[in-house]
Amino acid sequence: MPNTKSLAKLSDEARRDPARARRIDAAKTRALKEQARYRLAELRQALGITQAELAELIGKSQSAISQIESGEIGLSLDVLRQIVAQLGGEVEVTAVFKNRRVTLDA
Repeated sequence: MPNTKSLAKLSDEARRDPARARRIDAAKTRALKEQARYRLAELRQALGITQAELAELIGKSQSAISQIESGEIGLSLDVLRQIVAQLGGEVEVTAVFKNRRVTLDA
């Protein structure tokens, strides 16, 4: 039988090296940002709204929407709220801890 390790054990071992832990955290942050940008574009497209139409609704340029969706510029919580509100939703902010979740009013 091959010698195998659990994912948790591998992660713990990797995090013992500070440089490796920083690289892991940076990769995770990049992946989460990319996923959020993709989801925003996907939501806009699913609702049949063009970048230009969304830009007009929130008082930004089409170029700014394109840059947000491609990750060229960051997305502030205020702009995210504007976008989501114009798409018919609202943003909920939740802090996630190991043993609990806390909804924040921001």
